[in-house]
Amino acid sequence: MRYLFIPLFLMFSFMSNAQEYSLKSWQAEAKKNKRMLPEYGNIKKSADEIEANQKFVNNIVESGKSKTEGAHEMIRLGFDYLYRGNLKTAMYRFNQAYLLNPKNSGIYWGYGAVYTALGAYDLAREEYSQGLKIDPESAPILTDYGTTYLGEYYATVRSNYKQATKHLNKAKEKLLEAYSYDPKYINTTYKLSIVYLYSQDCNNAKKYLKETRDLGGQPITKEYLTDFNLRCGNCSSVKTGDFQIESSRNGLTKIKRNKNYQIEENESIGYKLKLKIDWLDECTYTLTPVEDLANSENDEIPKRVLTCQIIEVNDDNYIQVSSADGDKRKLTSQLNFVK
Repeated sequence: MRYLFIPLFLMFSFMSNAQEYSLKSWQAEAKKNKRMLPEYGNIKKSADEIEANQKFVNNIVESGKSKTEGAHEMIRLGFDYLYRGNLKTAMYRFNQAYLLNPKNSGIYWGYGAVYTALGAYDLAREEYSQGLKIDPESAPILTDYGTTYLGEYYATVRSNYKQATKHLNKAKEKLLEAYSYDPKYINTTYKLSIVYLYSQDCNNAKKYLKETRDLGGQPITKEYLTDFNLRCGNCSSVKTGDFQIESSRNGLTKIKRNKNYQIEENESIGYKLKLKIDWLDECTYTLTPVEDLANSENDEIPKRVLTCQIIEVNDDNYIQVSSADGDKRKLTSQLNFVK
């Protein structure tokens, strides 16, 4: 089934939100509070608890929602609380969904997500497995199942590389299975790019990064792009040559670049500038204005240095993210090759 609520992006984006609890403290508190356990721990309920649960279900139905709709709403709320770092309330909502419709696989996706946030990967996989019994082709559950192995990879890569490699291979296996069911699920494509990057397979890392961009690119972080460029960057084809940028605001800007300098020219706005280019790494460079070639007596040469990071090189263009000294804003541009 397809979920209508917001999915998990990269698991590590909310790992820090679990700092309120360790697994040990969570389990200690759960001994006194069965609502913190999946399916309420399958512990026998008191008469008051049974009455309260039935009242909750009745209220949902009386509000005009079916039990199925109510379960979806509780799951959505559970993930909202999870993103905000409130793991306890997230678990409460997933359990309320269980009261409404225990056959909704998203409940077990939620249980697994809570345990993943706690770093309890074995327990998370148990819950994901329960969800997959209900919906074996769930790309979201399979993706987050694979993500648990990514978590173990990060935890062991410095101390036990051989074991870390096994975790990485297991992550790849689950993610490819998820991809086979839904190649348009953006979390899967992004995490496949990550897995292949750390497997030193740059071709596939690039392939799945491009697919993630084509799907909207929301989960892609600047940190990942930096890591990608350091490991797989191949920007030699753009270090010299002729390029052009088109924009609705400024029109066509032509760029001629050699090893040391580039000249930018835009005839429509009377702009022509020579800039010194310095490569900081394989795919990152700075541009420093050195000479105004437009013979504009009243215009001063810009003083700020521009830093450009190339994040993607294609057959006909490359994509870069630029920022100026002292300015937190970032501009993403496509520069087309002039052949």
